Amino acid sequence: MRVNGAENIHKVLLILRHAKSSWKDKKVDDHDRPLNKRGRREAIKMGEHLKKMNILPDTIITSSALRAIETTKYLCRYSGYNNLVEVNFSLHRGGVEAYINALDTVSNDKQKLLIIGHNPDLEELASILINRKIRIPTCTIVQLKLSIENWRSIDLHCNFRSELVDIWRPKKIE
Repeated sequence: MRVNGAENIHKVLLILRHAKSSWKDKKVDDHDRPLNKRGRREAIKMGEHLKKMNILPDTIITSSALRAIETTKYLCRYSGYNNLVEVNFSLHRGGVEAYINALDTVSNDKQKLLIIGHNPDLEELASILINRKIRIPTCTIVQLKLSIENWRSIDLHCNFRSELVDIWRPKKIE
């Protein structure tokens, strides 16, 4: 049996691990580590890539860690994104549950969402959603298509179809 239009119901989730951070000052708290030169360069590159691919999100949720905030800043500036950016203080060291809880709060009129954060939580989130392990190096964007009507459908035991659409790594894009 086919429900009218059900085959076209989906959301796009973009997962971005923050860009490379600096370890120059060993006394800086983990939450306050900034991007290094390579990280800034790659965040700019990924922003330009999103613009080129015409895949800007409707909204962005980012971790409160400085390296995630800076990644978000460069990505927004160079992609042309100028909508809402939500800073979520639970994502830094909050575990995969913090990411699922953040997705749970997204309004259903948002079709494309970008979440920016940290490993190993992002790799675990992606693994839960697509039912296989993937690596997410720094400043890598993973694009997933989720067969859901409602962001609240996402939990630790996803019972919906999802697919890995693409993975963009800074070193692999022009």
